[in-house]
Amino acid sequence: MLGTTFVLGLAAGSKTLPLINQSKDYQAEYYLRESLVSYRVSVRHSNVTKAGVIYDRHNIEVLITVFAAGAVPEFTRKSYVVVERLPGDTYTDDADALSDWLIASSNANLVKLLNWES
Repeated sequence: MLGTTFVLGLAAGSKTLPLINQSKDYQAEYYLRESLVSYRVSVRHSNVTKAGVIYDRHNIEVLITVFAAGAVPEFTRKSYVVVERLPGDTYTDDADALSDWLIASSNANLVKLLNWES
């Protein structure tokens, strides 16, 4: 278990989301609602078969919902990461390198992606 809380570090300040659901099928959900924004983190584990080979699939998703205010409608920001490995494979360099690349130079590469650069 990752814990009974999930700390989401945001530029505007960290948010501590309490665990609201944990199921026996390897899933957990953390949620915090504030007056204008809600934060949800979902963690899921499953298996996927590709070309007859079974892989462990790990997914973590962050949803930030900004509620409607005046003329601005409600909208959701979504980010997620999927890591697939053979069972027991704990190699992390690729995911770590990708994360570092996204946030390098004050998130410059992430901003480029959001501006449709490839």
